[in-house]
Formats: sequence, C-alpha cells, structure tokens
Amino acid sequence: MSVILAAAALLFAGFGAAGARPDSASSSMVYRWGVVGNRGAITSLQLDTPTAVAGIPRRAGTVTMIATSNSDGYALTSRGEVYGWGVNSYGELGDGRLTPYSTKAVRVQFPAGVKITSLPNPMPFDGGLAIDSKGRAFGWGLNADGDLCNDGAIESRPERIPLTDVTLATGARTHSLFVSHGALYACGSGDAGELGDGSTDSHTTPIRVRGLPAKQKITALTSSWEGSGALLANGSYYDWGYNADGQLGDDSTTDRARPVRVRLPGPVIQVFQGGSGRKNGQTIAILKGGAIYDWGANSDGQLGDGTTTSSDVPIRLRVPSDVTFTQVNSGGFATYAIGSHGQLWDWGSNAEGQLGLGSAVSMRTRPTRVGVQLTQVSSTAQNVAGLHTKR
Repeated sequence: MSVILAAAALLFAGFGAAGARPDSASSSMVYRWGVVGNRGAITSLQLDTPTAVAGIPRRAGTVTMIATSNSDGYALTSRGEVYGWGVNSYGELGDGRLTPYSTKAVRVQFPAGVKITSLPNPMPFDGGLAIDSKGRAFGWGLNADGDLCNDGAIESRPERIPLTDVTLATGARTHSLFVSHGALYACGSGDAGELGDGSTDSHTTPIRVRGLPAKQKITALTSSWEGSGALLANGSYYDWGYNADGQLGDDSTTDRARPVRVRLPGPVIQVFQGGSGRKNGQTIAILKGGAIYDWGANSDGQLGDGTTTSSDVPIRLRVPSDVTFTQVNSGGFATYAIGSHGQLWDWGSNAEGQLGLGSAVSMRTRPTRVGVQLTQVSSTAQNVAGLHTKR
C-alpha cells in the first residue's frame, strides 16, 4: 500500500533515512513496527523495522508517553492530548469513527476541558484507556466483555469509567484493572480468574480484587491475555489469572483467581507481563540492584536464556556484558528492554517483524541489540511502538 511505502522512508537513522521526521514535535519521535489486527493480523501492513509515525502536530507538544493494544498505538503529549493510530473497526482510535486502518495518528476526542496525564500500558484488546488530571478514567473501543466497565458494545469516543480518584490502570484482552482511592478494582472477563475476586465470573462494573496485603500501596499494575499483576511499595509482586505456561511464576501451571506472591531474590522495581493468547505468556522483572528475572512461556525464546524451554519459576536473565537494562516490556512472543544509554534490545519471535530486525531474522533466543535509541518501548501481541525523547 502507498501509505506503507511512504512510511517506510521515515526510518530512524540507524535503519536508513537520516534526518527524516514526521510532523510531530521536534523533541520527540514515535515509531511503530510489527503487525496489528483484531480479526486476524493485518499482515499486509507488517513493518519489519521501526518506522516513524506521522500525524502528531507540533502544536500538541512533546510526546511524553506511549502505550499499545493488540491493534493500536497511542501517544500522550505534554499538552494533555492523546493521538492514536492503527485498526479502528471498533472505534479504538476514539475519534467517533469506525474507519479502516490508519497509519497516520488521529486525535482521540475527549470531552471538552479534559487534560490527560497518564496512559495505562498495555491497553485492553481493541480498546484504549486514559487517566486525566482530576483522577477520572476514560475508556473507548470494543467493550464486548465489559472491560470498559459499562454495558455498551462499542464506544467510538472516550466514556467515563465509574470510578474516582484513579491513579493507575491497565488492561489486556477483555479485562481492565484500576487503582481507585488506593484500592484495586477490576472489570471484564474473568474466565481464568484474572479479575482476582476468587471466582471466574465476569463483571461489567468494577469489583474489588481480593487477597493483596491491606497496608501496602500499589505502585504499578500490569496485565496480559487473561493475566493480571500488581507491584507493591515494598517491592513484592503479586499476580493472578491464566497460568498454562507458568506465567504466574508460582511453581505451577494452575490458574489462580486470587493474587499469589512471586518468590524473587530481592525487591522488584519494575515488572511487565506479556502474552496474547493460550500459547504464550511470560513476565519480566527488574530487581533492586539491576538483576533481571523472567518466567513463563518460552516457545520462541522470549525468556532470553538461549533455549525454548518454558519455566514456571523465575530465572535470571544473562544480560550482555557492560549493559544495564533500565526498562523492560513484553509482548506476545517477544520481550524488550532498554539499556541505560537508550539502546533497544529484544528477543523472541520475529515472525511478524516484532523484533524490528528486518525480515531475514526469524527468532532470537538471547537479547539482541536493535539499531534504534528509545526512551520507552511498548508491545501488546505483535504490535510494537517506541518513543525517543531528546533530553
């Protein structure tokens, strides 16, 4: 398609076109690669290397945060505006339309006066979430299982989530999590216990997650296909939901409908779940002191240990010498990390271009450097976005 050919010319300098720039703020660049889809992957739009996203106007300010769903990417700017690109068959671009795939970013249409301050990462499948300056959460896109906490099937523009004082949120497949007034709530499908209320029931309105320590503040949330996780202020990490490949890290492959603590050799400072279906699902964490541990599915080398053997307990990742990973992220069949100097590293499957290494590479079972500098990376399923902000 002509839009893809045009976008391919806007590669980061490490991949080709030096000096190429989309119409975004000069101090930030947003990239996309991999493949998207909500009714099967749109392979004709697959990108094998990071490609610049156009459509974010300079007047919107610097892009400060990105996030992805399985089918879309989102960027938050310093002016509190959100821009999205990708599939829009369920209104997940939030501009009031249901249109074909857009490679150019469009502005998400929030109610007048709303200033967005945070993008949950990742997003529910085929949908978006955002938190504004007043602690209000909004959701848009597909709501088939109530993961947007209301009864509408499709929301083509952002609608309020029935919670207040929201500080954190996340979503994946057909469920969402929210911290409201310090407590954790969930809504959507509960097929594998991912709502954390002790059952496999589904709910279209927020219900309380049960089983987390009462006196510990939740500092981060993460989610994956039928999976959920919460990081607490003392560095302990709890997860629950689907566990067929050991992605809960509790030395079992049994689904859990209440949070279980993952036993790690030190406090966790960052954690991210990945997984886009029943055949994958893995988690990666950074511990205090910098050690990296991961666990779960490994059919495509996404644990980075040089094998394709899954693990239901955390294993330490051997990081390349003289490299420190400061950020981690995980998608469907691949895992990502950013080094202390901004280098992107990844490993796992490249069947749909999600490693950004070109079409000649099929899989990497150990961390491999990608020729792009980033300040943030986000992946859901095989869809990947990257942000580079000049400091």
